[in-house]
Amino acid sequence: MSNRIDKAIARAQAEGRVAFIGLVPIDPDSMERTRAVADMMIASGVDIVMVHIPNWMPWMEGGVLQLAARAPRNAGVTREQIFAFIKQLRAAYPEVPLIDMTLYDTAATMGQGRFLQLSAEADVDGFDLPNYPLIRTGDRFGLYQYCLEHDRRLILAISYELATAPEGTPEYEMLCEMARRARGFAFVMNAPGGQSGSSVKLTRRELADAVSRVKAVMAQEGNDRCTVSIVCGISSREDVEKVKRSGAASFMIGSAYVKYLQEGRPLEEVSQYLKGIRAMCAYGEGTGNESD
Repeated sequence: MSNRIDKAIARAQAEGRVAFIGLVPIDPDSMERTRAVADMMIASGVDIVMVHIPNWMPWMEGGVLQLAARAPRNAGVTREQIFAFIKQLRAAYPEVPLIDMTLYDTAATMGQGRFLQLSAEADVDGFDLPNYPLIRTGDRFGLYQYCLEHDRRLILAISYELATAPEGTPEYEMLCEMARRARGFAFVMNAPGGQSGSSVKLTRRELADAVSRVKAVMAQEGNDRCTVSIVCGISSREDVEKVKRSGAASFMIGSAYVKYLQEGRPLEEVSQYLKGIRAMCAYGEGTGNESD
């Protein structure tokens, strides 16, 4: 079975471009406003939509996304309200891939069964839970197996340090296991430490080397069911060009425009930014899989 995530990335590649993943922040004052933001994003050309479910341990998030988590929590927005919103999105956009983005503490504190039940009712396509202890525990809690059995994608995140780990090290063994298990797409982080909205980014060569290594290890592990996506610090034409030259099939932007929404900028202005990013996604002369 082909998940919507796989289809969206394959469609973008067939159209000669990288796929664009965007993050929907939860408005602290209005779920209707949240829906307007999601509608705007999809109309502006975002291929895959992640919905930010606020958590209490934003250890991988920069200041913008920490605020995006804290504000709705403090305003009393419930997780049930957010899942109801995701369910509405699915009804409105039956072909758009939807991904829950949060930390595993959200599933744990709700009860993993309840988290998965609400996700199933909303017909989400995957989960971005960067602190789920898949490799260290051997999927002790069964989330990865659930995804395999229900055609969902558990998005794995690979740091630059892990992507370039020397053979024979414990880190390399972890990379091999992640490369074997990954489905849909695996994130390669464009920033040391993997913090969203980072101003410290990998060089073009470093990113290309990391992507090349991850793809090579996936091939070595016999995994042809996963692509590579870039996350952290993507905001400009230079960043998108670097993504295309790296050989990645997709990338995610969140903080760059979530900040605009937090500043109260009009949706039309944010839409123009997203449309501009989408226009940069097409491969052109001098892009593609180069690594200079």
